[in-house]
Order: sequence, then C-alpha cells, then structure tokens
Amino acid sequence: MKKRLIGLFSLFVVVLCFISCSTDADEIENNSNALSGSWQVMTVQVSSDEFTQEAPNGEVIEITFANDGRFTGSTSNNTFGGRYELDGMVLTMLEFTTTEVADTPYAGIFYDAIEAAILPGTTRAQFDFELSEAGTLTLRFSDSGVMALQR
Repeated sequence: MKKRLIGLFSLFVVVLCFISCSTDADEIENNSNALSGSWQVMTVQVSSDEFTQEAPNGEVIEITFANDGRFTGSTSNNTFGGRYELDGMVLTMLEFTTTEVADTPYAGIFYDAIEAAILPGTTRAQFDFELSEAGTLTLRFSDSGVMALQR
C-alpha cells in the first residue's frame, strides 16, 4: 500500500511539472501568435518630458512580426528588420537594422523610441507589451516611453 501511494504521488508530481511547463510555453506561443502579423504605429512618446506624437495623415510606419522570430517594417523612406524574442509579456528586439535615408520627423521620433528602448550596455531594445481586446498593441520602454500600434 505504501509503495502504491508513493507511486501515485510521484505520478502526480510529474503531471504537475508537465502542466506548469506547458503553461509557460503556451503563454509564449499565444503571445507570439497574438503579435504575429502587421501593425501600424499610431502614436509615439519617447519620454514623459515629450509630447505624444500621432501619425500624420497619410504617413504609415508599419512593422510585421513573423512567428519565426523575425520582424520587418518600413517608414516613409526606409525599411528595417531584425530578430525578436518574447519572454512572457516582454518583447526584445535582438537585432535591428535599417536603411539610412533621411526620413520624416515622425519616423525620426519612431527611431528615437527604438534607441530609447535599448538596454544599457547592449544593442537590444526591450519593451513590456500589452494587447488590448480592441486590437491595440502597447509597447512600454525606458522609464516612460510608450508606442501604440494597431492592426
């Protein structure tokens, strides 16, 4: 009887381990699936000391997240891309490359936001993110920077 209880307890512990591990993996996969696709940058605020900048009429900054950990995007005059990873509700841009043609003031603010999100001593930009039911992706970075994107 004692061996049977130990066996059942061991099985219970193993099942709990699988459930908790798959929950973390499922959360990351769900976040990845929720982020995948194209997003348009609607507003950018680099810090609380600056005004929130809205996208001017007709100007589109778009970023597309692929499920394979890559992203691509464009401003009015440039293209950019790189690799990203998700850890819970944190998005880290591991690489960010861009063409370097003079761009619009709004695109300049977008690039300033990416630069402000770079972790000290690295080349990685990191954002806490939220997905609203209304379809807004909010990226928070640095001490008070915020970007809002919509599909």
